[in-house]
Amino acid sequence: MAGLGLPTISKEGLRVLLLILSGEMILKVQTANGDVIQVPRGNSCSKLWQRPRFVAKKRDSSFEVTCSIEHSSEVTWLVKRESDLVPQALPPDNGHLMRVKNNNTATLIITKIQFEDNGIYYCEQKCMEGPRQNARGCGTELRVMGFSTMAQLKRRNTLKDAIIMVQTLLIIVFITVPIFLLLDKDESKVALEDDHTYEGLEIDQTATYEDIVTLRTGEVKWSVGEHPGQE
Repeated sequence: MAGLGLPTISKEGLRVLLLILSGEMILKVQTANGDVIQVPRGNSCSKLWQRPRFVAKKRDSSFEVTCSIEHSSEVTWLVKRESDLVPQALPPDNGHLMRVKNNNTATLIITKIQFEDNGIYYCEQKCMEGPRQNARGCGTELRVMGFSTMAQLKRRNTLKDAIIMVQTLLIIVFITVPIFLLLDKDESKVALEDDHTYEGLEIDQTATYEDIVTLRTGEVKWSVGEHPGQE
């Protein structure tokens, strides 16, 4: 019995498999002229670890994202909002926005976040090696949540109760009205059948009270033994 043959793997496929098993990740970086190329994580210019990946916070709270780097070149922060096709550079530091860099860590801090701050934030660093390439982190998405007061919660609960009550009334109406219509239709049909019970019966074909009495008298005389023709 012939044994099963082992599948053959090319050198390129083996290389990709080794990269996957070793945890290597392929990132995309953008060159100076706008071209996007793929650079493996093993390159020193692409070692940007950005965290966290997603943050959901309420308004007026603080948002912080950290980017770990391996060399001390300049770090640029970008943001891509829903209306943007490509990420845009953040404005300079102000009371709302602040950048902090300490050794191999770059941090972006946004205080008193608002709905306008929703978006995906990226850290980008110029690579000292290669043809002036830029490495970019995976991005951190910020989702600003609203908050409600007790009065707003009570109004929402009242509105929900009113909607439920209206829905219940509509269901009752849509169930009971067809039932009453069907019952009324059946009663009308029965009354119509009763009205046509003697329809088509002519008056000449009906026996009067006198005819019935005469017929019964003749039957009695015949039963006694007298012939109806005898006087």
